[in-house]
Amino acid sequence: MHDDQHIVRLLLLDQGLRQGYLYPRWVDGLGFGFGYPLYNFYPPLIYYTAELFHLIGFSLIWSVKLTFILGFYLGALGIYFLVKKLTNRLSGFLSATLYTYFFYHAVLIYVRGALAEFFSLAILPFVFLTFHNLANKPNKLDAIFFGITLAFLILTHPLIAVPSVFFLLVLFALYLLLNKNRSLFILFTCLGIFVGISLSAFFWMPSVWERKYTLVDKILTAELASYKLHYIYLQQFIYSPWGYGGSGVGLTDGMTFQLGKIHIGLSILSVLVAFVYFVKKRKLNFSISYYLLTIIFLLFSLFMTTEYSSFIWDRVKYLWYLQFPWRFLTFAAIFISIVGGYFVFFLSRLLHQLITPDRWNVAISHSHPVTKYGVNSSGNPELNRFRIKSGMILVAVIVITFTIFTYQKYFKPQRFIVIADKERTSYEEITWGISRTSYEFVPKGVKTKKSDLNTTILAIEKKDLPKKTYDLLSGDADVRILENKFQNKKFFIDAKNPARFRLNTYHFPGWKAYLNSKEISIDDKNDLKLITIRVPSGKYILNFSFRDTFIRSFSNAFTLGGFVLIALVLVLQFKKVYG
Repeated sequence: MHDDQHIVRLLLLDQGLRQGYLYPRWVDGLGFGFGYPLYNFYPPLIYYTAELFHLIGFSLIWSVKLTFILGFYLGALGIYFLVKKLTNRLSGFLSATLYTYFFYHAVLIYVRGALAEFFSLAILPFVFLTFHNLANKPNKLDAIFFGITLAFLILTHPLIAVPSVFFLLVLFALYLLLNKNRSLFILFTCLGIFVGISLSAFFWMPSVWERKYTLVDKILTAELASYKLHYIYLQQFIYSPWGYGGSGVGLTDGMTFQLGKIHIGLSILSVLVAFVYFVKKRKLNFSISYYLLTIIFLLFSLFMTTEYSSFIWDRVKYLWYLQFPWRFLTFAAIFISIVGGYFVFFLSRLLHQLITPDRWNVAISHSHPVTKYGVNSSGNPELNRFRIKSGMILVAVIVITFTIFTYQKYFKPQRFIVIADKERTSYEEITWGISRTSYEFVPKGVKTKKSDLNTTILAIEKKDLPKKTYDLLSGDADVRILENKFQNKKFFIDAKNPARFRLNTYHFPGWKAYLNSKEISIDDKNDLKLITIRVPSGKYILNFSFRDTFIRSFSNAFTLGGFVLIALVLVLQFKKVYG
């Protein structure tokens, strides 16, 4: 798959945890061996999930695989419970199947390997589900559940979380319109949002604020993944060849953007049946309102993937960080699955409308004998309901089976590679192989150059990779390493004369240098912005520490406050229930 950094990132998280850091913002090895503020910017939830598998004994590779597998099951359960709440169990099963076997699901895993985005598909249905529960019965517990799922989404993929707010705001307006307890709904929605942003604040606040100190804007949004190069053409929704390549300009894409003919067909049938049902019922209830809104959401999601939406992309700069307009297929996956699942719900309701007991009784009483129930057995309401239910089960089973049979062939790797953790986590693999694929969070100021494709890359060759933790640039000194952790590096230095000491680590906000516990200034005026200090003659304990900046400390406190609030609400709820 394209993104093969997951095994190394998981290894570094595991090492950081074992070194005693609950949340290691800085890791060694990446950034061409000079370190990298990886978890200060990259959402951590998927790797903490994978770490749980690793801690109970699975290899790094299998821990990543199991995280993918878990995402499939969670996503299916989430969409099932959401649609079941909106319609019925049968529609829930159908939507879960459509969701699981959506083309973009296969692309995310077997082509792109985009673990974070894939896992956001597992969490998004729960965000909509908990918000729906909160709207139905506004209360503190459902507000907390909504907030927790919102926090999980932010900690999985903040770039997906931001557009999700748009859909939630529109849903909020619908719920508010139909809600009898509007003041309570507003109050507990605010509580849920506060819980969500506070629990995830330790990550998103530094990520947003400190992005300006990195190469993100220069490399990621302007060159490597400019949104202008990655729009989907309308015909690609119907057909675009399956492949394991990348996204290209125009119709040159090496991967598919199909919605799936079954998904499209079911959605069209769903709309037709819903229209007939609505014409006969002539009453707009919540189920129909939600359905109509879902169709609008689906059309908007597809619209945002096309060049027709460029006037929005050009003006909303935050969308540039999404990089690819086709990322809105994440939302299309949810909405097209809900719309398709509604098909059996509306068909069942329509048949119940058409085959009413009264209509049967009138038609039958003139030509058929009366049974002990008062009418012919074919007019028995219970029997009619049974027949309709059996028919719907048969239709759902056929569609589900056909969907799985049709699309399962795409859910497989291009080829199998026999490889072990050791090979994927060697020093060369981390400092060179993986570092070349992702370096946008390297500190701004590190020397860059243009590649053959006219993109900005770091001016680092393989020969420049650090051979050890430090270098003595000048002077005569004996150096002994006392501690070499990600965020704490300690040395004993015996300088025979004044010396210049360079730590082979990028200088980034938070790094501090201490000589015998006294802070000294750091000089980073060199091509790679490496931490350099001057050491006078004598014996010293030299310590480098990656400390929390003000925004990190504030965000940590904000998150702690969120946990305190949840604990307080749960205690009050417990007292209310049990006295």
